[in-house]
Amino acid sequence: MTDPDPAQSPLFDQLQQTLSQQGLPPNCFDWGQQLLQRLDRPVQVMVIGQPGSGKSTVINMMLGQSVICRHGAAAIPAPIIEICYGPEARIEIETPDGRTSWHPGTLAQAALPPDAVRLRQELPDTRLQGHSFVEISLSGSAEQNHNTLQRAARHADVILWCSEAFTPAEQALWAAVPDAKKDHSFLVLTMADRQIMRGTLTSLLAGLDGFAAEQFLGVYPLAAVQAITAQTAGQSVNAQLWQSSGGRQLARDVLKQVELGRASDVDQAEMLVRQFAPKVADQQWRRTETAPKPAPLPQNTPTDDLLHTTLDLLQARAHQMLAETEGAANADAILATCMDTVRELSKTLLASQNTAPQVQAALDGAQDGEELLILCQLERGEDAAVDAVTLLLQLKREIADDISQ
Repeated sequence: MTDPDPAQSPLFDQLQQTLSQQGLPPNCFDWGQQLLQRLDRPVQVMVIGQPGSGKSTVINMMLGQSVICRHGAAAIPAPIIEICYGPEARIEIETPDGRTSWHPGTLAQAALPPDAVRLRQELPDTRLQGHSFVEISLSGSAEQNHNTLQRAARHADVILWCSEAFTPAEQALWAAVPDAKKDHSFLVLTMADRQIMRGTLTSLLAGLDGFAAEQFLGVYPLAAVQAITAQTAGQSVNAQLWQSSGGRQLARDVLKQVELGRASDVDQAEMLVRQFAPKVADQQWRRTETAPKPAPLPQNTPTDDLLHTTLDLLQARAHQMLAETEGAANADAILATCMDTVRELSKTLLASQNTAPQVQAALDGAQDGEELLILCQLERGEDAAVDAVTLLLQLKREIADDISQ
């Protein structure tokens, strides 16, 4: 099920038109095709782990309802389960012979064949128009699990690795995942309540600290059952239990990654359209972008003027990099330009001695960006260059949003 919004977006149509031109540089065409595919589907959140690691419970928690059952008579046999948007609750079942069938209701209610190889649950939950969940169970040999994980990682936008203790065998398996995917991944310790009762959670977290800091965005101890109870036991969410269970923090950070992933795709698509769109489409795009906003302020403040100066700097450097990519793009040159831009941005903001919250937020963003760009320069290559440009575009967007606030 594709996200219905992108196909209605002027940017999606303009990117399609841009890619239909003759003479587009091959690397830009390939990049644009990948962006088009990502914009035409929800952000993929992969929930991965061994059997019994709490994957289904985590998805139920994120959905705020019990959709998947892994225990008892209703236990689900399939190694792959997709949860996505649909106009009504229904299930698609695929069997080993490739046949599929549709059934009303949810997975927790249905009688499922034991030989199902893939299950697709559609739900009329509008949140799933922007992202979907895919549960992957690693139940084979070490080699099979490695291959399954690599295939899943290629299609994932965000990954949640679920585990009770994240054993050395799991660590070895995870270590082979591409670094670009690790930057959007979470380690979820799904049975934190048991660890607390045993008195082992603190030592477990201490033992994972070094490895997890390099391999994941963060480690999230989660009492998943309590997190579900916090959302479903009463007429309203039990805020205290929702927070103490670890569910609130995990859900918030996962959704933030979903939003950042979509924003990154949009930023990159806008950059391609700016550079290569046909003249008519480009004019249409610019008219859409520069449409007057409601109730503008009558004049800029000194803080606005400073932020406009930083926006001009970011815009000028963006045009410079776009001009440099008309031929064969040089990833190292792009990374160097991005680093120079962020450093000059920090210097400009520091020299102003302006203590307004918007300026301090921009300065913090620039300084954090410099640290991320150092990592990009260590990784090098086209992916690192794309990440660097995306970071500049995100800074530009955040500064523009802060003007006159």
